[in-house]
Amino acid sequence: MPPPWLAPNPAAVLHAALLSSSSSASACRLPPLLSFNSLLAAAAASRHPRLRALALPALALAHRCPDAAGCGPLDSYALCSAIRASASASAAEPLHAFAAKSGWLGSVFVACALAASYGGSGRFLDARRLFDESSTKNGVFGNAVLAAYVGAAKWAPALEFARRFWELRLPVDGYTMTAVVRACGEVANTDLGVQAHGHAIRRVGGVEADVFLVSALVDMYAKCGLVSHAEQLFGLAQQNAGGGDVVLWTAMLNAYARHGQCKEVIQMYDHMVASGVRPDELAMLAVLSACQHAGEVVKGLEYFESMHADYGLAPTPEHYGCVVNMLCRAGEVTKAWEISTRDVCGGEIGVSTWGALLSASRECGNVEVGRMAAQKAIELEPSNVGIYIELSNLYARAGLWDEIDQLREVMKEKGLEKDVGFTWVEHGS
Repeated sequence: MPPPWLAPNPAAVLHAALLSSSSSASACRLPPLLSFNSLLAAAAASRHPRLRALALPALALAHRCPDAAGCGPLDSYALCSAIRASASASAAEPLHAFAAKSGWLGSVFVACALAASYGGSGRFLDARRLFDESSTKNGVFGNAVLAAYVGAAKWAPALEFARRFWELRLPVDGYTMTAVVRACGEVANTDLGVQAHGHAIRRVGGVEADVFLVSALVDMYAKCGLVSHAEQLFGLAQQNAGGGDVVLWTAMLNAYARHGQCKEVIQMYDHMVASGVRPDELAMLAVLSACQHAGEVVKGLEYFESMHADYGLAPTPEHYGCVVNMLCRAGEVTKAWEISTRDVCGGEIGVSTWGALLSASRECGNVEVGRMAAQKAIELEPSNVGIYIELSNLYARAGLWDEIDQLREVMKEKGLEKDVGFTWVEHGS
């Protein structure tokens, strides 16, 4: 180990990096007190990946040469900051080992930060193991493990773990009940969902003011087939809390969409906009999907064009896919091609959308658009036999037998063959 007067000062390194980033357009705020812990926390919370990456080496250097850092022995605050800066569970593992060796793993804050890091990487079992082995537990720690289960879509284990909150006398808050309600919706357990709703009212209070909990309840009732309950809850939230959050409106839009109530989705969206709530990408996707299934081409195009013009939203490939499919169903393949090839789309439309445009072109007999759509699909999936078959059907409908022969030659050269149909017969059935 180098003498302290020769070792680089990690606090100075972090300070210099923060000063450099604060002069950029996306400024990083410097902490008011320039201690090592505050500098480490500021680096960990930075939006700059390179700056976050400095947190772990700075922590290691401060551990080796505490006098150089001027911080003395490391504490839980510094460890939690470094864990938060770790981009993955593998990056948090050295910190886990260090916390275990130094005795800081007994800190509920350090253990909770590690559980959140493991959970964010899908390692819910590691998060649960930390919780079970910890001698000190609190509600935040329990919520981190519960979030790990929910993030990994492990709904039954999430509900089983939530029951331990009452056994361990851990406090239950809106985060806890949001996760529980979401799990109830995913397993479509109406009775348990209703019990969770009642428990949230009794133990948490102010349910209507918690937009995420109300949105989860609306989604749960919709997934359980109780759209009327979702409507009642949405109405109560509107009366008691104003209901001005787009998250809640989107939950109700998706509740109607889940049951094919496309007209209600469109009406709800118009009501939302008239109420002064600005839609986000998810709300736009819900209403565009409803227009696609309801055949509301004019409205759908109006909503789509308003994304960028009125709300400054950039359409994603999912938005383009809805609009293209909507136009294809209406037989407007030329308009669909025009929209799908806009420069702002960035060439990110999926093969399924190009396939829908190809099929619609076959139905309309538009060989030119169908051929171009097939080319786009083949560029994405050169070995997709179905594209060649659909293109062949388009040529056959137009009587282009020479093109069919050429297409068959291309398929032979690439070693592509049409799958032979077969029937599955199960003996003893």
